Amino acid sequence: MKLKLKSIFVVGIWLFSTSVSAQFYKPDIRGYVKELGGVSFSDQFDTFRYDNIIHHRIESTFDLGSGFEFQADLRNRLLTGYTVSNTPGYANYLDNDPGYFDLSWVPVDSRKAVFHSTMDRLQLTYFSENWEISVGRQRLNWGKSMVWNPNDLFNAYSYLDFDYEERPGTDAVSAQYNWSYASSISAGYRFGRTLDESVFALMYRGNIGEYDIQVLGGNYFDHWTLGAGWSGYLKDAGLTGEFSYFHPRSGFFDPTGHFTATLGSNYMLPNAVYLSAELLYNGGYRSNPNPIAALSTPPSADDLFVAETGFFLNASATPSPLSSVSLGFMGSFDRSLFILIPQYSYSLSENIYLLLLSQIMRGSSFSGLTQTPNAVFFRLKWSY
Repeated sequence: MKLKLKSIFVVGIWLFSTSVSAQFYKPDIRGYVKELGGVSFSDQFDTFRYDNIIHHRIESTFDLGSGFEFQADLRNRLLTGYTVSNTPGYANYLDNDPGYFDLSWVPVDSRKAVFHSTMDRLQLTYFSENWEISVGRQRLNWGKSMVWNPNDLFNAYSYLDFDYEERPGTDAVSAQYNWSYASSISAGYRFGRTLDESVFALMYRGNIGEYDIQVLGGNYFDHWTLGAGWSGYLKDAGLTGEFSYFHPRSGFFDPTGHFTATLGSNYMLPNAVYLSAELLYNGGYRSNPNPIAALSTPPSADDLFVAETGFFLNASATPSPLSSVSLGFMGSFDRSLFILIPQYSYSLSENIYLLLLSQIMRGSSFSGLTQTPNAVFFRLKWSY
């Protein structure tokens, strides 16, 4: 039945897109193809493993008229290499769609290669002068900070998953009413079969002086939540922050309620070097037996990191109009873990881009989990 529903869905999307393309002139079709190679290696440089991903993404937007717009984005990946060949059930892991609707499928599953497709955007949106209402798989971005987002109740993301720039979507209904440039009220409901599998919240956005602020509250799975966020400037330095309090719905006096909070800052030096820093208090921290795997998967808003505290430091610069370099450092104050993230990007042409990036992991928290905790990635991206 699951395969049948997916087949009906794919055929339906294709028929709908074809009919809309015929009816409306020049739908917006864009996308890219990426070749990502990664070599992971041991601390002693005596073990090396290679993985490869060919990634094709197509994004389509159709103007239906009368304020309605339809968006359908398809993400296709062909995965080969050590992980595919040596991880039993890897295709099932990729095929596990976390959304309310199963929009993921694996047409090819072998010991040498896995081909995975997923529809990570599928939404109908209505726009008017003050309103924006969407239904379907979408991204509800309620965060203010760069690395960790306690306010991102609907689709938190992993900062280390650098190859997924669009970030995950969620199956939801959302509405936003704007009465000025900086003031709005938003509401969102993430579909769930029960209240404990659902998320619904309201958020107010406004500004106080030089700061944009937001206040939100609602239901986060089996917890009530209340939070706030801000972004602005203190003289020449940018300041951002978020906090959320999560309290079990099961009892008002339950002592397991907890805060999660971030505080960030950024500053541009006179020599055009851009500095940024962020601190995290992860009050909902729950021990994970494999922190390396957890770091590359989307976290929950009430448990954003593999430790109770976290910090991130980054410096970036643009040596030329076509290139950029950065050096990031992620770690924790309460656990022994350190991640070094050097990165270099270069624009080879108007629509071809090169990226070199490494993630070097150190600390006793990573010991014994894998022989090759470090990785170097090479990526070419062609956009159309």
